[in-house]
Amino acid sequence: MIAESLPYRVRAWAVELDDKLLGIGGFAYQPGGVIAAFVLKAPGAEKYRLALHKAGLLAMAEARRLGFRRVVALADQTNEAAERWLARLGFKQVMIDDKQAWIWEAAR
Repeated sequence: MIAESLPYRVRAWAVELDDKLLGIGGFAYQPGGVIAAFVLKAPGAEKYRLALHKAGLLAMAEARRLGFRRVVALADQTNEAAERWLARLGFKQVMIDDKQAWIWEAAR
């Protein structure tokens, strides 16, 4: 699914259903201590919304377990459901340097 080397260290998981790869996702450890969430879906994976959502919930539970205080994400502008999904996972929309981003913060 990724044809090039990754620019950051990542912690990622594969999402499979009936031996079919639906996508990969996880967290990228970026410079300055920023932790970014990412998802790369296989073509047709949107048919399996429940499986993808469960994987997202598991990833955010892992973020809490790992002690992440904040995770940043960008919504895929070509996917009209991306913002709704980020909101369901607990992300809040913010503006950073005049760009729309989504922030998840651990409960204190």
